[in-house]
Amino acid sequence: MSYGAKLKDIRKKLGMTLEDISQKTGFTKSFISQIENGKNSPSISSLKKICYALGTTISELFEDERNIVHKFTNSDYKILKNKSLSMAFLASKLVNRKLEPMLIEIDPHSETGSDYYRHTGEEFGYVLEGTLTVVIGNDEYVLKEGDSIYFSSNLPHKLKNKNDTKLKAFWVGTPPSF
Repeated sequence: MSYGAKLKDIRKKLGMTLEDISQKTGFTKSFISQIENGKNSPSISSLKKICYALGTTISELFEDERNIVHKFTNSDYKILKNKSLSMAFLASKLVNRKLEPMLIEIDPHSETGSDYYRHTGEEFGYVLEGTLTVVIGNDEYVLKEGDSIYFSSNLPHKLKNKNDTKLKAFWVGTPPSF
């Protein structure tokens, strides 16, 4: 969709007329219509005025995914399992996403692996059930139900369940890896 068509779409969703935008910007209805229909290319300052009148920004016009909403169901989740770990990737069907939300389950006395993980990005975890030990380098952080953690993924890390009950955590990482 061209930026002109996006402007027109935003204007219509707001219930605004060409006259409304004309009054807010000082541009003629004809000029605005030509931009919306791809028959005129405005200057940056003109485009900025029109965006301001519509409550948006130039950068938002050129970002396709910014205002898209996706609903997922259980059947959409990609699930990876091994003998003691289950990871449900909650948005794996969404192309060009910026983060990777997951539901992680770790069996009692198990961990994500014997090796540490290290990659670019950031991670956030929230414990839903059980107690999680997050090992980052030589440090261990014990999280109980309702606790959360945020850290840079370039630090060597892994997750452990040192307890007798199954662990469930909601996890978000960047960038997406699956």
